[in-house]
Amino acid sequence: MIAPRFLLLWGLLACESARNEAVDDDGDGVSVEQGDCNDDDAAIFPGAREVWYDGVDGDCSGGSDDDRDSDGVAGGSGGTDCDDARPEAFPGAPELCNGLDDDCDGAVDNAPVDEQPFYTDNDGDGAGVGDAVGVGCEAPPGAAFTDDDCNDLDAAVFPGAPEYCDGVDADCTGVIDDDPLDGVTFFVDADGDLFGSTASSRTWCTLEPGWAGAATDCDDTDPQTFPAAPELCDRRDNDCDGAVDDGATEDRTWYRDADRDGEGYAGLIYRSCDLPEGYVATDDDCNDADPLIRPGAHERCDGVDEDCDRVVDNDAVDAAWAYPDEDGDGAGGEAEGVWTCAPAAGSIPAGGDCDDADAAAFPGATESCNGVDDDCDGALDERTSADATAWTPDADLDGFGVEGSTVLACQAPTGYGEGTDDCDDADATVHPGARERCDGVDNDCDGSVDDGGADAGVWYTDGDGDGYGAGVGAIACTAPEGSSPNGYDCDDTDPSRAPGRAEAENDLDDDCDVLVDEDSLVAGSLVVSEVTRQPYAGGSGTSTFVNAQWFEVHNPGTEPVDLAGWYVSDGDGDGFYLPPGFELVVPAGGYLAVCYDDITFADPTECAWRWGDVSVGSPWTDTTYYFDRDDDLVALHAGPLLVDEVHWTYDSANGYWPRTATYAIRLDDGALEATANDQLEHWCDASSATVWSGSGLSGYPDHGTPGAANGSCD
Repeated sequence: MIAPRFLLLWGLLACESARNEAVDDDGDGVSVEQGDCNDDDAAIFPGAREVWYDGVDGDCSGGSDDDRDSDGVAGGSGGTDCDDARPEAFPGAPELCNGLDDDCDGAVDNAPVDEQPFYTDNDGDGAGVGDAVGVGCEAPPGAAFTDDDCNDLDAAVFPGAPEYCDGVDADCTGVIDDDPLDGVTFFVDADGDLFGSTASSRTWCTLEPGWAGAATDCDDTDPQTFPAAPELCDRRDNDCDGAVDDGATEDRTWYRDADRDGEGYAGLIYRSCDLPEGYVATDDDCNDADPLIRPGAHERCDGVDEDCDRVVDNDAVDAAWAYPDEDGDGAGGEAEGVWTCAPAAGSIPAGGDCDDADAAAFPGATESCNGVDDDCDGALDERTSADATAWTPDADLDGFGVEGSTVLACQAPTGYGEGTDDCDDADATVHPGARERCDGVDNDCDGSVDDGGADAGVWYTDGDGDGYGAGVGAIACTAPEGSSPNGYDCDDTDPSRAPGRAEAENDLDDDCDVLVDEDSLVAGSLVVSEVTRQPYAGGSGTSTFVNAQWFEVHNPGTEPVDLAGWYVSDGDGDGFYLPPGFELVVPAGGYLAVCYDDITFADPTECAWRWGDVSVGSPWTDTTYYFDRDDDLVALHAGPLLVDEVHWTYDSANGYWPRTATYAIRLDDGALEATANDQLEHWCDASSATVWSGSGLSGYPDHGTPGAANGSCD
């Protein structure tokens, strides 16, 4: 067992320890319990002055004794912190522009992290321009750390410079003379009356719209309110003198209303802002002694102007309507009605006539399908019209109906048509009067199918079986036996003659192109041998009569030439074709004359064809075809072949052709071929001994030999 003496000693020591924790043993005012980290040394306690680098925690802070600035780097003689009083200074710290050695490398402000670019500062005002010219902690002379100088040649102009009223943007804000030191304070003028208020102010050099030089407006929302404004009767202090309606310059005028009818008399007035008793604002009463007489009163047929409009008995409440009845149908014209106290003679009290020029149109008249409102009810051609049509159902909307319930109307309603004859009311293309087509359907509802179909063909009888028909064609949907759709066979009894056949020299039109033996023709097969271009016969007797013109052709060959289908033209594009079937054949070595008209010929048989005979029709005639005296031509064409052409002139450049009035020009009998008749020397006037015109005609005689030899020009 433990000796009692030992237990006593242990108890005393425990009590001593407990006492020392609460007791300040070293007398420095702080016990261990209060934070004294060494209660045996009075110089050590919380708050004591720390003596750095002595190995003792003098202030009981618990920190390192050799790191004064707590930057994690020891100072003093044994440490590397070059400035242990600044936590931002230690080896490796960023160097700053502060005139100190922050990174403990022994150099001040070398390669600082916060060095700045500087710019050229020409005027030395502390603001530069242009690109950076260097970097550093301090700007050298002639340089500045900013590049926002808006005028680097004026030291008074730079950002932040004082602004003056001098027209210069001194502070480089982009605004000239903003907030100038020598400016004037202006006040906002919201109502535009040239007086401002203290709601907003600005210092400017000049007065701008919407601002004023004084803040004396007592109501800047009312342009009629400002100092010295005219005072009005409006319960407002217009002149800003603190009083309302005092000395109003527009005192209102009030008018005496003696009869208390709400309208005043212009002869008795009173002026004030407020309405006095027994007065009103209007002066329109024409009788202020009678309350029943005033503007707006009911006018009556009594010879008195009750409503004061200076007209007696107009629009009287006890008047009556009077209508003229121009058409005498017992109803007056609505537009011409007059409300009057004295109806005119012949007028009637009943109106409503919608057409007072039509005695058949009046209220209650019988309505007809005529596009007129007969009964004047505002509607045209109602279903109840006396002559309305009973329309029948029309399902296919082709305008034709079928048996079924009818609807009376002047015009067919949608879904209804006329009559009951539609033979297929499901097909709008089938109805009476429709175009019959070759489709196996009775399109026109006449009871026959494909009769006279619009798309039927025309078929011509092909008697010779050569595939070409002739004669009058028959219309049919299908080709009749022995027919052809081509009806241009010129001889339906000869299969060797048909369109497209080879032309033979046989005096026949083998290829059915009207021309005869054209493949054997050459230029010069016929020649123009005589032209009468200025005859007088049948005319006035003193000038050319074109209706008597003619020309002659000669056949210099050994075979006859048929002129059927030939084309004759002149110099200005007129022309005509010579028809088949008229025996227009020029015999070998013979002549043939063609004329405008044969009425001037002594012997009409001398003219084989009349190109001016309109009874024959186009293209065989042309009434515009005639010859010019001095410059024109006659050309003969057989299809594309120009057979001959004679072109006469009358000028120095092309030659003076004969042109004696009443004389034809003739080709010498010794030059009757195509190359010779182009030459002027082979032509001469007709012989005076030859006369072709009738002796009874004015302008007689005309000379020439139509259809006969010309003779020699020698």
